Amino acid sequence: MAATHELYAAGATRSMLRHAVRRGSLLRVRQGWYCLPTTDESRVRAARVGGVLACVSAASELGLWVRGVPRLHVAVPHHSARLRTETNSSVRLSDSRNASTVIHWTPLHSDADRLTRSPIACLMDMALCMSPERTVAAADSAIRKGLVTIRSWNASIATLPTRLRLLLSEATGEVESISESVFRFRLRRMGLNPRCQVAIVGVGRVDFMFGARLIVEIDGWAYHSDPEQFERDRRRDARLSIRGYRVLRFSYKQVFEHWPEVRASVLAALSRGDHEPLVSAK
Repeated sequence: MAATHELYAAGATRSMLRHAVRRGSLLRVRQGWYCLPTTDESRVRAARVGGVLACVSAASELGLWVRGVPRLHVAVPHHSARLRTETNSSVRLSDSRNASTVIHWTPLHSDADRLTRSPIACLMDMALCMSPERTVAAADSAIRKGLVTIRSWNASIATLPTRLRLLLSEATGEVESISESVFRFRLRRMGLNPRCQVAIVGVGRVDFMFGARLIVEIDGWAYHSDPEQFERDRRRDARLSIRGYRVLRFSYKQVFEHWPEVRASVLAALSRGDHEPLVSAK
């Protein structure tokens, strides 16, 4: 993304810019701003509005764990005026009846580039805009990817209301998928606190463990398209069973679309004492 005056300073002329736009080698986003035609469409739409990609939209573009981003979230400075629609730079956002853009009025941090909010900034946008569950999942992935640290995350949320801060502080980067993050978050709301990524001798790491022997494994969304992984997991479950462990396995779809049955299954296993050590018969 470059401003017209910057392109002039680099040697471009008005005629050169006009011809570049006509050829399709340059895209005029809005008055005074240009970008390359290969720029990601969501970033272009945010720039057309008059800001940068923010909140869950930025998190999605950064590859963080988010599900479903139907509306464009854009961060604009408090002093911004004459915002445009994301699809037409000639139509003011205030005049559009069909605009679904979510505006985040905020001072743009110095660590934001011209197209997208920084990882920590977009997570803080989510903290104030999205549910804690969705924000924790995105923060878990950001920590896991090394885009933010646990220390910087906890420092950033320190000024938030106590209850919200406590919920968001559950992001640790220990889990390996969005479904695992959501599973852990929901169980903790129920007063349950399973251990994450527990190493089992002769088997490897398991997703969650309750007590001495109840294990929960969460399959990823692409799980059923990988028959070899399916077989490996079944052999792993068999080895765990041989060692005396009880294994519950849930799919991505079950966690997100059939949570009551997941919750009931875990509670039933705990009520039976499946998590307690086996007692040898005398």
